[in-house]
Amino acid sequence: MKVKKLLIVLLSLLGVVPVLADGDVMITRDGSMTPVKIEQISSSQVTFVDLKHKKRGRLKAPTDFVYMIMKEKGSNIFFDEEGNQTTSPVVKFEKKDNVMFLNRGELFVVYNVSVGKDEVKFQLKDKKKAPWETIKKSEVFMIRNSDGTTTLYNDAYQEKQKQKKQQQQQLQQQPAPTPTAPTAVTTPATSTPLLASATPSTAASSTVAAAGQQLVTANMDNTKFTPAPEMSPTDLEMAVNAVNPYLLYRKGSMAEYCYEQKGKQITNSLYGVPTYLRQIVEDEKVVNGQLVAYIRQEAYNKKHEPSKGIPASFKEMLLPTEIDPSGTFHLTHNVAEDLFKLDKRQGYCLLVPGNIQPGKQLQSSTLYDVSKSALGTLKRETVYSNWQVEGEEQIQTPAGTFNCMKLTGKISQRYDKGKFYGQSITCWMARGIGIVRYERILESDKDKTPFIIYLNAIDIK
Repeated sequence: MKVKKLLIVLLSLLGVVPVLADGDVMITRDGSMTPVKIEQISSSQVTFVDLKHKKRGRLKAPTDFVYMIMKEKGSNIFFDEEGNQTTSPVVKFEKKDNVMFLNRGELFVVYNVSVGKDEVKFQLKDKKKAPWETIKKSEVFMIRNSDGTTTLYNDAYQEKQKQKKQQQQQLQQQPAPTPTAPTAVTTPATSTPLLASATPSTAASSTVAAAGQQLVTANMDNTKFTPAPEMSPTDLEMAVNAVNPYLLYRKGSMAEYCYEQKGKQITNSLYGVPTYLRQIVEDEKVVNGQLVAYIRQEAYNKKHEPSKGIPASFKEMLLPTEIDPSGTFHLTHNVAEDLFKLDKRQGYCLLVPGNIQPGKQLQSSTLYDVSKSALGTLKRETVYSNWQVEGEEQIQTPAGTFNCMKLTGKISQRYDKGKFYGQSITCWMARGIGIVRYERILESDKDKTPFIIYLNAIDIK
């Protein structure tokens, strides 16, 4: 079906779709959907209050950063990539719906979405015999998924900001001309944060707490993230929240995993593997211009009691992960490998961007771990390699159904100076949660039976 004919069909369906939520929703060009109270809209900026974080007060966003303001009453307001405004009829839909947004501001409910390399296929009705429609991927701005997350396909704004920052840096590096007479010296303007507070914000304390937690500082070595000191802690947090990384990072959030071998839930502590493992975000801090999430792991047996049989105590195990303003983060922990107490860790597993693209190769690295016990000091080296994004898949778990990115890769591991043993990994990651399902196959395993970890419960703050 041609695009014009498709849009005619879509517009005829818009008036019969139920409501999403009360209040206005602002959609920004990084894919975030924020419930807001709009204070003022000018030709250059939108002034608003984030209804989920009212304590932040009045905030401002450049109009070219805003994609749309979905109104509860009245007309929606669409902003093009230059910040120009147009209006469109209100479109209401349910929270469980998948909604496709096009670059031109059209939006509609879709079912059974399949995303290919260059095109997106979908159905307009939730029926098996409904015809499949096709649209070019380049025409899609984003898809709002049924679980409330969003998948962004058009990141032109981020690319434009990157080019603008590079131009400003080039200007700053140019030598200033020698004046023939005393003149006032001016400096080029610095880049403006995506979302700026309408009131002055205080500087962040970069002190890393948790005395005795050697992991907290050791983990920062060799990560090579570029600090963003020009952003206030509030702006940095807002930028990260807007992207919603593929990571469990909000303070107080908890993800519980269950371990399975040969189709059965593991019910004993053989080889130190628990039945359940929980990851809890103990704290969030701004450190060196990054948002750092401190994740604690806890192991439990089949009765959901602290697992006494496992040769490790997880009560003191913190796994800090730093996230940059674009939502890119260094994955520093692995639910399948981190099953003993660590005293020191350097490096990271993967560098996971906030805007994962199917077909892309992910930057990977090596973890160096040291664990001390009554038996002595144990050193472990874990090499991650050949990690790539296979595509999008919907994964069903006891904790719910999630829209995920499917990743595949290799892990080679050795203890002390022993031989490396290889593993083939497939994992599925969802925004704001991290790993939803994880399958590991040892290369030495003749029957290639996967060791499986899946999300059993989730509590997002």
